[in-house]
Amino acid sequence: MRTGTLLTVLLLGGASAAAAQDGQVVDRLSGAAVPLAQILWKVEGPEATPVGRVEADVSGRFRLRSDWRDGWIEVRSLGHRTVTLSRAEADALSWRIELEPDPLELESVLVTAAGRAQRRSEISVPIAQVSLEEIRAQSPPSVESLLAEMPGLQSQSSPPTGSNIMIRGIGESRVLVLIDGQPASGALLENRDLSRMSLAAVDRVEVVKGPLSSLYGSDALGGVINIVTTDPEAGFAADARALSGGGGRYEADVTLSGGGDFRYRATGSWRQQDQVPGLDDASGAFARVWDARSTMRYAGFDRVTLRADVSFLRERQKWPVGGGFSGFNDNTGVTAWTQGTFLHGPGEWSARVFGQDYDHLYRSARGDAPIAGANENIQKEQYWKATVAYGASLGAHRLDVGMEGSKRAIESPDKILEDRAADDQFELFAQDAWTLGIATISGGLRATFNDRWGNTASPTVGVTALPNSSLRMRAVLGRGFRAPSFKELAWDFANLGAGYTVQGNPDLRPETSWNVTAGVDWAPSAWVSVGLEGYTNLIDDLIESAFVGNNPSGLLVYSPRNFSRARTRGVETNASSRFGAWDVRAEYAYLDARSLDDDLPLDRRAKHSGRVRAGRSLPVLDGLLVHASLRGTGAAPIVGPDASGITAVIGRQDRFVSLDVQATAQLPSSLRMVLGVDNLLDARPAGWQAVVERRFRVGLEARDLFRD
Repeated sequence: MRTGTLLTVLLLGGASAAAAQDGQVVDRLSGAAVPLAQILWKVEGPEATPVGRVEADVSGRFRLRSDWRDGWIEVRSLGHRTVTLSRAEADALSWRIELEPDPLELESVLVTAAGRAQRRSEISVPIAQVSLEEIRAQSPPSVESLLAEMPGLQSQSSPPTGSNIMIRGIGESRVLVLIDGQPASGALLENRDLSRMSLAAVDRVEVVKGPLSSLYGSDALGGVINIVTTDPEAGFAADARALSGGGGRYEADVTLSGGGDFRYRATGSWRQQDQVPGLDDASGAFARVWDARSTMRYAGFDRVTLRADVSFLRERQKWPVGGGFSGFNDNTGVTAWTQGTFLHGPGEWSARVFGQDYDHLYRSARGDAPIAGANENIQKEQYWKATVAYGASLGAHRLDVGMEGSKRAIESPDKILEDRAADDQFELFAQDAWTLGIATISGGLRATFNDRWGNTASPTVGVTALPNSSLRMRAVLGRGFRAPSFKELAWDFANLGAGYTVQGNPDLRPETSWNVTAGVDWAPSAWVSVGLEGYTNLIDDLIESAFVGNNPSGLLVYSPRNFSRARTRGVETNASSRFGAWDVRAEYAYLDARSLDDDLPLDRRAKHSGRVRAGRSLPVLDGLLVHASLRGTGAAPIVGPDASGITAVIGRQDRFVSLDVQATAQLPSSLRMVLGVDNLLDARPAGWQAVVERRFRVGLEARDLFRD
């Protein structure tokens, strides 16, 4: 805790508050404080782009900067309608800003469903959003930990290391993971791992629950996870955070942001835990991640805006492999992309260039570190992509068209033919949102041409209807696909000790899925909202490894084939309510996931999952905010080969019920303290692949330090 104490002293010493207007944000119906509301400043009119932002504390109080003298303020908070006021109007209200509840959040803005900013009322695909407020209420160590708490989403371990998220029973490489709309690193080497992705600099996470290959292409077969980072703001500011918890959890991050026409934001973070995902025994294991994320924006031209992003990842994992040896994974990734947009006529042109480099190295050794220089089996991936698009509003239509070309390559010594594989790909896409009375009809199509595995087309069509301000109905039909990976196409390695060899199959076809989803959201009053959604998903041509015979040396030969089919279907429901100062939300998901070939349930897919969350500000101490979450995952079958080698149900993953609690206390000098515990009752069900035990945490956060 010495590091935390030193950080506290530095933050207290450097923090300063400008003499400026004080105010508070409250709920209009209950009069309760609205914690962590955002207050944005505009100087050229109520519709102008914000030039600055402050955030209310957990008791709804805020302080404007002293240089915000004229202009407009816009006040936002999840679950409330946005309010825009002039300074004179705010003065007349004595700076007590009342927000009207909006349980349906019809006009909240999302980007993943269309690749651009889009009102929720236009979106037919099922999409969930995890806000910054929810992220802070949970203080999770990674994206995987955050999403695993959502009903309908389940964590999927990839032993010995790695963890991903299943969306409605579909996971692994069939879920596309993006950061600001761009591919996360590791996918080409089949080394996806959401547990390595921190939430530093993240503003929200958007999850598409169903295929969206019409917009994003391959891997968006089961859904899309888009990690959206925070936009930079005008004026210099510094933020810092440090947290410590059970299981050897230590993490810290620092953010600098500022500028005028040229704006920047840079975040560096570090995290360590005494465990790796996929292992239920944490003894002798650890995972350490460093990452940096930066973005730069320039809006000094009349009709042109520019953006450039650079991120860096460095990870080391260590775990016991037997015989006194430890396994070591070293992963390093660099991603950079730049984009320019040009307003022309009724629409906007955009051009983007994206580049990514990722290295994965496995070694084993005795002791706490691998042997220096033992890097002969390093695996590499490179990904280059260029995109040109045009979007315009034409009468009742919003049309987006574009084309994308990419070049991808991997090096995997001793695992694929000639140690290297590459492909070239070209794609055309188009989508239209047509407003027709109370309905918005949307459709999209993406055509993909690949010189290695062939061609495919991915359509989507949907409709959203708003009969009145309290009711929203939607339905969508979509097709997704996952292209065969480089390794599936070109595997060539032998495990002589186990007596088998694996050979790739160059004739593999893409896996495909057809999804139908329909849902309704209803808010009978400003206090209550309910939602109901049903879906079915048929997956064909699933790629699985199969025994194909013996080679001349007598080794068993396995090769991937398109021969499996599966079906997932289910129902999800939710209800939200406000009781005075309390915000309560209950969610439940039912899932039926089966293999259609052998009529068996899919491995570790729980039929039932649910969560009840509640939060409020406590009057016993000014600036104290408490959140509690009771979540449960039902029992799930463990499916695999039995003693005779036949696939069957061979075990059971017991149900898991966890009570999580966190308290956030406002301290002087822009400081905020976090105290929390996950799995308060220390439930430890059998059959889980990951560590399941009670974990405490304590953290300190400072925001808007040194703001000018």
